[in-house]
Amino acid sequence: MADDTFHPFPRLPIELRHMIWRLCLPHRVSEYDLIVNWVYYNTYSDNALHPCQFASSIVSNGRPPLLTRVCHESRQIAFETGEMGPKLTTEEKEAIDLSGEPEWSTGTNIQWDVWKDSVRDSTHLSWDGGHQINLGYTTRGHPLVSLAREAKRLNGKASFMVDYIQDLMYSEPDDEPLFPFAWAVVNKWPVSEENQKNLAALKLLPEWLVVVNVIVIHLAFPLAAKTGLFGLLGEEVVQVVDAASPLATQLYELAEACERQAEVVTAAQDFARMPAEYMDDMVKRGAFKCFHDYEIPYRLRPAIMFRLCTEMCNHSDRVEKEQSI
Repeated sequence: MADDTFHPFPRLPIELRHMIWRLCLPHRVSEYDLIVNWVYYNTYSDNALHPCQFASSIVSNGRPPLLTRVCHESRQIAFETGEMGPKLTTEEKEAIDLSGEPEWSTGTNIQWDVWKDSVRDSTHLSWDGGHQINLGYTTRGHPLVSLAREAKRLNGKASFMVDYIQDLMYSEPDDEPLFPFAWAVVNKWPVSEENQKNLAALKLLPEWLVVVNVIVIHLAFPLAAKTGLFGLLGEEVVQVVDAASPLATQLYELAEACERQAEVVTAAQDFARMPAEYMDDMVKRGAFKCFHDYEIPYRLRPAIMFRLCTEMCNHSDRVEKEQSI
């Protein structure tokens, strides 16, 4: 076997070595809360089958990057901008106080320490109205305000689920024209108090990604890393990708291939794809109907969340066993 180790690496100038280490660090999606599988898949039976439990990708996504365990120098570089995610201190909250809202908290908050890189990581909120209804947790603060606060602490990028604006998305007549909403009249419908808060929160960042669909890729880690689609070292196990990006197409195709190659699939995923232009119209139109604001739709772009599950939890004989009962 050929030895592809680059032995002269220690002799490179320190500045060049540091640049190489930094290029190896992952750009992750820092999850603000848990994505609950049975809530997302809208299946509430105890025996319901889900394409994924999400647990493996949640845990893997929060681990320190591999560079923290290579050598002293790589570890030092990783900790330049990264740390095991403490909560915001009082001083930090005051420094970037956005609305006077207390930090959002509920039963789905990720309470344990996770790795966060203030330069490379974006942040994502899975909470939506369905979680509130089906989990019944008491909440405090405002989710989008806290998400914007966390985004400002990281690299300023954030995403949330389309269900935040989906309730009104399909309520307008089918024959109405699409964005830019020349048909609509501002204040035609009253904006609820909750949506007024959401509107104020959305104006805290110049741009948001709105996750329209979640696709899970079940693949062993070595094979996933070799594809080059999960970061340089295969550590970007959760990605929120612009729906129009070529990367979204590549990840979709990989997910479909992995499912086709499985001998038995516990629960088939829906790989039907909407054109990016349609998703963009859908998100912008829904946002306008929620908030009656001409500016907000321009801040929102549709995206797809891809999650790498190396536990292969969807490749099992569970279906056959249950059918034989």
